Amino acid sequence: MLYNLLLHTLVAPLLAAYYLPKIIIGNKYRRSLAGKLGRFSKDFVPEKLPHPRIWFHAVSVGEIVALSPLVQAIKRLHPQAAIIVSTGTETGQDKARSLIVEADGFLFLPLDFPMFVDPAVERIRPDLFVLMETELWPNLIHSLKSIGAFIALVNGRISDRSFPRYSRWRRFFSSTLDSIDLFLMSSEIDASRVVKMGASTDRIFVTGNTKFDACLGETPPGTAAQLSRLLELNEADTIWVAGSTHPGEHEIILDAYRKLLVKFPELILIIVPRHVERTPSIIEAMKERGMAPPFLRSSVDQGLSRNGRQVVIVDRTGELFQIFSLATVVFVGGSLVPKGGQNILEPAAWGKMVLFGPSMEDFRDARDILVRVGAGIEVKSSDDLALRVERILSDPQKSAELGRKGREEILKHSGSAAKNAEILSERIVKRLAEQS
Repeated sequence: MLYNLLLHTLVAPLLAAYYLPKIIIGNKYRRSLAGKLGRFSKDFVPEKLPHPRIWFHAVSVGEIVALSPLVQAIKRLHPQAAIIVSTGTETGQDKARSLIVEADGFLFLPLDFPMFVDPAVERIRPDLFVLMETELWPNLIHSLKSIGAFIALVNGRISDRSFPRYSRWRRFFSSTLDSIDLFLMSSEIDASRVVKMGASTDRIFVTGNTKFDACLGETPPGTAAQLSRLLELNEADTIWVAGSTHPGEHEIILDAYRKLLVKFPELILIIVPRHVERTPSIIEAMKERGMAPPFLRSSVDQGLSRNGRQVVIVDRTGELFQIFSLATVVFVGGSLVPKGGQNILEPAAWGKMVLFGPSMEDFRDARDILVRVGAGIEVKSSDDLALRVERILSDPQKSAELGRKGREEILKHSGSAAKNAEILSERIVKRLAEQS
């Protein structure tokens, strides 16, 4: 009652004030608006799908990539199952439709208001609901429980930032956690944290992170050659890729790059901002430093040539993983600012040396693995970043060997998707027996 009171009196007006101007003026979120309000697209008619129905929810692109190997593993075990995938973002929806070909239907997750959630749950009536990572939506979870769905949390992760908040509100979330039947956690730390939040220990298993499976299964041959042709790059070019960068990091990267040009005048910098709408601010930061204008990835689609420009900004979404294949060295953002880090497994899957800042709470398992074998290095400032990149570029043979070790070590940690699928399969088999 308290949650819904706050939701309707406080959260709803704030959501309207934030999103309506963006929808009306900025033309954003229009494609997902109907879905957020509980409406399905015409091509999705869940009532016609067979049982068992398995509804997977993943927020955005990263979670969708992690979900893909799990869906494949489930489908191998239960080819007759109907697969439904929901996302929270439009980019996540696009990625899901292109990557998860096994799905029988897609939707945007409705906002967590009973008027939107309840009708959607009633129409889908899933036998199994799988929540990727940690998205605790009380109304959704209670609605699913009311129709008898089995609810599982997979790739469970409680970040350093969210744990204190969840702990403070433990009593508030207790009934929601009680409604979750199974917690498949990424690590022992995450498992201990969800116990402290109030989850029952007999429902908790540590099965690892399916992102290890996802990134290692997604390195198609020929990727680097194709991108090199598009961006007019040569095999001998030395390339620094700065991926998933956030505001506050672009200036640090540009300052480090200018220092590096003294020793490596031909060094090419490819910046892939986490949010492409930040591209103008990166261009402005370059102007302030007296740097030549960058080449934009979108210019390729317009038939324009790079003409030797050394800084490339990828102002398109969904290409970062492929861009990593070009790199001599990689920096992954969201880490020099307090954002918890971004996915360092992706460049490591290509066998690249990876640099990152101190804020890596969301990827601590991958960070620890790469640091241990020397394939990952933490940096703290622009000077530190320039120094570490310089050392890597000065000894390419050693760096390539360490990158290979990083990939090999990550490969040892794959297999989470199969473990999760086997555990979930037991519930699916039980459900089928109940229905027969």
